[in-house]
Amino acid sequence: MTSAAIKVPTAIGPTEAFRRACLYEWRHLTALRSTWILLGVVTVLSVLTGITVLLDLDKQHTVSSATVADVIAWTPLSLQIPALCFFVLVLGTGPVTTDLVSGAARTTWLTVNGRGTAYGAKCVVGLTVGAGVAAASALLGAISCSVALAMADASQPAWNEVLWPAARFVAWMGCWGLLCLAMVALLRSRIVPVLILVLWPLLGERIAGALLGYVPGLDGVGGWLPFAAGRAMLTDVSAYSDEERSFAQALVGSHLSTSAATAVFFLYTAAFTAAGWWAYCQRDAKAG
Repeated sequence: MTSAAIKVPTAIGPTEAFRRACLYEWRHLTALRSTWILLGVVTVLSVLTGITVLLDLDKQHTVSSATVADVIAWTPLSLQIPALCFFVLVLGTGPVTTDLVSGAARTTWLTVNGRGTAYGAKCVVGLTVGAGVAAASALLGAISCSVALAMADASQPAWNEVLWPAARFVAWMGCWGLLCLAMVALLRSRIVPVLILVLWPLLGERIAGALLGYVPGLDGVGGWLPFAAGRAMLTDVSAYSDEERSFAQALVGSHLSTSAATAVFFLYTAAFTAAGWWAYCQRDAKAG
């Protein structure tokens, strides 16, 4: 009778540990019923985009490329941020909240071999979810708009002019996923970050920009604030007609070009993500 072979634990490298951490985060997210409910709602609303674009037809039965780009990006011009944010907000804040608020952090660290690895994996999954949901939504929205315009016997927009705004929308939503988890890591809460991420782009930043305008030498700084740059990234004001351009510029609230605004928004995202990493690791070290 032979004894059972004893398996000796083997060390794994940082690359394999990180891959397993990402897989762990992905499985955790996809195992939640709420994830699939939210994605189902997003899918339905994306398909209904075609009906929305018909409301913007002019007297010549045409619609501009800028208008179509705004519609498939969930109308960031009028809402100040894409409406899709409110759905991804739940998915973006969940992973870090589960660790820090519900007390599952120690289990996560032991499973994925470290706090830094855990946070890095959350960033990768958050970025992927934000950008992936946006890309799928933009594609469904574009198909829906094309079909709706064809059925209404309306002219198709210049789709090549819609491509780059859609790509910026996808990148913006990827950044949003990172901002969500970074804010939760910084504030160690779920409700407060959600309130900030909703109210700051809609109201807080406009008020802050207006107040900064009264400070000598800071006039125009409001256009460099995070979500002012984000709005300029999403909306190319120069693509609008002369009649609509001034109104669109007022809604955007920033004179940055789309390329400059994209760089600024990326830098803000990187800074907040790094601060979230520091807070996640430092606070966890004290807790552990």
